[in-house]
Amino acid sequence: MSEQAVSAAYLERLPDELALRAADFELRTRTIADYICQELGRFLEIPPAHRVSASRSLRSQGVGSITALKLRRTLEDALHVEVSAVDLLREITVAEVAAMLAGRLDGPTAEQLAAAGGRRP
Repeated sequence: MSEQAVSAAYLERLPDELALRAADFELRTRTIADYICQELGRFLEIPPAHRVSASRSLRSQGVGSITALKLRRTLEDALHVEVSAVDLLREITVAEVAAMLAGRLDGPTAEQLAAAGGRRP
């Protein structure tokens, strides 16, 4: 299966963006955390018997600069929010990243920001 087909299959596990934005903060956070864990498992080639932990730091689970860039691109494509690779390289947990991104889903999308010339509408 091609990388694009695999990525598309994972995107289907997320609710559509409007449904995710309409969900309460806690549900958005859990959904995003689950998605991040799935994607990291794929990027890091973690066997199915093992799991990425939402409560351990990304770095302690093997996330380096290349994986952070892959994760950043995947999250931006899936959620349409800006994600900093630098944030992903700090001592931050999956749960903390998910909460940060869930909070950003309250605001404008990346496309809306780009249409407004990078300024918040």
